[in-house]
Amino acid sequence: MQAWPHSGHLTTRNWQKAYSPRTKLLILNTPLNPLGKVFDRLELEQIAASVIEHNVTVLSDEVYEWMVYSSTERPVHHVRIATLPGMAERTITLGSAGKTFSVTGWKIGWAIAPPPLAHAVLMAHQWIPFAVATPLQEAVAVALEEAEQRDYYAWLSTLYQAKRDRLASVLAEIGLTPMLPDGSYFIVVDTGSLNVPVPDGTRRDVAVCRWLTQTVGVAAIPPSPFYSQAHQHLTDHLARFTFCKTDEMLDEAARRLQRRLDRAQ
Repeated sequence: MQAWPHSGHLTTRNWQKAYSPRTKLLILNTPLNPLGKVFDRLELEQIAASVIEHNVTVLSDEVYEWMVYSSTERPVHHVRIATLPGMAERTITLGSAGKTFSVTGWKIGWAIAPPPLAHAVLMAHQWIPFAVATPLQEAVAVALEEAEQRDYYAWLSTLYQAKRDRLASVLAEIGLTPMLPDGSYFIVVDTGSLNVPVPDGTRRDVAVCRWLTQTVGVAAIPPSPFYSQAHQHLTDHLARFTFCKTDEMLDEAARRLQRRLDRAQ
């Protein structure tokens, strides 16, 4: 299987230019959706140095923190930016029970922050969802208490790494070259080999994903909504698949893709 090479360490040249005197907040997502990138310690140290220099608060979205895939050849570790020197007092770390325990519909998560920031979050939260069902909160509390002693987080990572490799292998075989993610449960692929009609006024990634869903019977998500308008063209030949499914469903998706794409060649 061939996978796209990882881009290496973060470079400061472009994102440093994004700061202005009006900048108050930097939003970080690691592991990253949709690409599955996990920022390493060196990259996070660079980000930390810049936000301290500019006196900026960080909102760190780490909802896929337990879905990180490491190997002897490529060691990958999730590092919370709040654990770096000078960052605890300026970071809000977001987690998700929906992602961690596969209970998406419960809509329960958490924010870890120093008291002043936690108070601000609480005041906003009070007027947005107000509260979620108490029994669900109790269930998540029990899950958090027991997860580590049951070795749940290691089990979750192993489970999803096997599913990642299962789907990536199929995608590579049929010519949809995957970008192998280090985290999350999404795989972005190169759809350049697909000859799909693109209606006027429609982005190619949107047209391809609609074709995959309607014609092949396998749903994919166009990545362009994740990008600013100026950068959406970078996603023209990309599509995002997910592997947080049963093995039976992944195998059925593989059969449908193989059957339809073989017919198209």
